Amino acid sequence: MAIKKITKDNFNDFIQSDVPVMVDFFATWCESCKFMTPILEKIEAAEAPDRIGMLDVDEYRDIAVEHGVKSIPTLMVFKNGEVVSTSVGRKSRDEVVAMLA
Repeated sequence: MAIKKITKDNFNDFIQSDVPVMVDFFATWCESCKFMTPILEKIEAAEAPDRIGMLDVDEYRDIAVEHGVKSIPTLMVFKNGEVVSTSVGRKSRDEVVAMLA
């Protein structure tokens, strides 16, 4: 199962979930982002189906700026449209799972 691509058209609907969902703010050229992708894919497939999305900051810079993203990768967890957790940089599988708990 592939991680959901977040765009300006589905961002607000995605973050309005009543269960915690994670948005990975990334860029295709970012080496640390490339490191995180397989970790997020495994978590999404095994433990958090439909709860992780990826937003390309180069494509949707306005959303990244609106949410204060200054470095990538930035992982933000939302619940009911509110940010409940933010982390910048590479994270381990366990750290990501804990953020979604």
